[in-house]
Amino acid sequence: MKQYRKWLPILLILLLAFGLRLFALTEIPPGLTHDEANHGREAIGILRGFYLFIFPLNYGSEPLYSYTVAGTMRLLGQTLFALRFVNVVFSVATIGLTFLWVRRRFDTMTATVTAVLLTVSFWPLASAREALRAGMLPFFMGTAVWFFWLLLDHAEAQESKADRKRWWLAAAFGVCVAITLHIYLAARVAWLVFPLFMAYLAWQRRGTFRRSWLSVLLGLLLTGLLVTPLFVYLKQNPYALTRISMLDGPLENLRNGNLLPLWQNGTSALLAFIWPGYGDQFLAYNIPGRPVFDAVTAVFFIIGLLVCVWRWKRPSYTFVLLWFGVGILPSLITGPTANTTRNLAALAPVFILPGIGFGTAVQVLKIRQPQMPKWLPGAAAAIWLLFAGGVATFDYFVTWANDPDVRGAYQVNTVKMLSYLEGVNPAEPVVLSNVYPGPAHDPSLGLVLAGDENNWRWVDARQALIVPGGQDSTVLIPGSTPPHPLFAQWLQPRETVALRSDDLDPSFTDFALYAAQLNAWAGETAVANFNNALTLHHAEWLNPVMPGETAELLLIWRITDPANVGPIVPPAFTTDVVMFTQLLDASGVPFAQRDALDAPSWDWQAGDLLAQIHPIAIPAETAPGSYQAIVGIYDRLSGDRLPVLVDGEVVGDFTAVPSLQLGTSTDSAD
Repeated sequence: MKQYRKWLPILLILLLAFGLRLFALTEIPPGLTHDEANHGREAIGILRGFYLFIFPLNYGSEPLYSYTVAGTMRLLGQTLFALRFVNVVFSVATIGLTFLWVRRRFDTMTATVTAVLLTVSFWPLASAREALRAGMLPFFMGTAVWFFWLLLDHAEAQESKADRKRWWLAAAFGVCVAITLHIYLAARVAWLVFPLFMAYLAWQRRGTFRRSWLSVLLGLLLTGLLVTPLFVYLKQNPYALTRISMLDGPLENLRNGNLLPLWQNGTSALLAFIWPGYGDQFLAYNIPGRPVFDAVTAVFFIIGLLVCVWRWKRPSYTFVLLWFGVGILPSLITGPTANTTRNLAALAPVFILPGIGFGTAVQVLKIRQPQMPKWLPGAAAAIWLLFAGGVATFDYFVTWANDPDVRGAYQVNTVKMLSYLEGVNPAEPVVLSNVYPGPAHDPSLGLVLAGDENNWRWVDARQALIVPGGQDSTVLIPGSTPPHPLFAQWLQPRETVALRSDDLDPSFTDFALYAAQLNAWAGETAVANFNNALTLHHAEWLNPVMPGETAELLLIWRITDPANVGPIVPPAFTTDVVMFTQLLDASGVPFAQRDALDAPSWDWQAGDLLAQIHPIAIPAETAPGSYQAIVGIYDRLSGDRLPVLVDGEVVGDFTAVPSLQLGTSTDSAD
């Protein structure tokens, strides 16, 4: 019974942690970000046999999270719940592991306070409910720390005697460090805590260092061996991980001797823990400016930091200090924005520090007030943690989750459109309009939330419309992308679905698209054939314009063979082409241009009709008159243009369209 009571508090804490992380998991966060959806897309691709070492979506991402999600989806289905459940499990496991390590290195009170803070605080709660790969990092960083200290303890106990257990511990340590490097970019600096601490031991605890350095070195060498394929792959495929370029600016300033930006970033990143207004400004992960700690917890955090500095000769305190400092190094360089993901390697020590601060305060009070009731520290801790947890959970589940900007960032309108489609299940083809129709954006949401729909197309209806197979279709258009006035005449509204009145995008409308006019235009003789991929059938300038105004060119295309559109390119491994329109002066030099494609090529199918409008700003100094116009298509990545074919022969890489007639104010008055 006594042994059971010993473990009861942490079991209750873990149960609370699990409940807080599971509660309304698919509703809060309120939708799905593109980063989350892309991880789901990667996992679904894995289940379909598409294996990669580094996934190029999200500016490149390490592989472990997506493969883990794939396994979860294999068990639970390809759902949003399965996507987010992974980090729920690892978050709860992190709390338990941290409790065990802190209790072993400090005391039960510090371990319990730390576990409660990790359970109820905003940052660990939010990161546990997000489907982001960084959410796995705290657990595997914790396991690396756990085996590292077991290795030190075993070396200390066995002195110079090398046995099999020591090598197994060294191997486990090395594997865990290697795993962190396969999760998130921040791990590239987080591992430095171990050699830095070994340097500390060489200075302060030479006996411990002498007995352990070889096994620690072997563990790190094993890490190097295990991560070598990762870095070789990145060397050969530099496109696969581009996010590291975020460090270029700060490091360039440092190389040039300009320390001011680094100083500003570093101080702001430190203030983000305690000072309102300095917290992470990225609203998808935090209430902008909200610090990590409330006012009371911030005091204990500062005390904890000072205590670790004061007790630097005690290895456990120095290790926590190093773990914290190295773990937050990315945000010290780049500043506090998005530090809630970049600092996740330091999640455990960030919350160990206020635990140390509180424990030290209790120790000091006991010395100064020896008659203090034994129940008082526990009662004080309960009041404090209830306050901290109440503030954090209200901020997360109520304030943050219902903020219109947050709902916008989590693409609530798109999520609701997909849910609406599932309910009405239209028989005709479906076109979805949105601000981000590219393959690595809203379509990833569609894949994760609704699965593959071969008769879906994605457009931005402000400038483009696609007609699947030339058939009458269903078109869903949110308020953020109102259809161009020309398109509106072909669209018959059937139902408008309202969301919250304060949403940034508060509604979407179900339209019936009648394709007769587009089919008539597409029936005209082709103006040009681009690589047997698509043919241009109609081109016209929509309205008379004068210098200083915006001309609009309507182009009507028929897709003939999408396989010929262009190369398959990363990060989505689809075609990605752009249409250009140029206006030429008398000498044939372009003076006005528009490059765009608002019905992306990635989901084109043979027989589709495409209407693309190119708005082109005319310089005010342009003289009235007639100006030749040309259009063409090029691959976004390489810039290579699609050839124009006549009878199978290449005749150029653009085609002429009707000239633009620029009038004068007198012409307009007439």
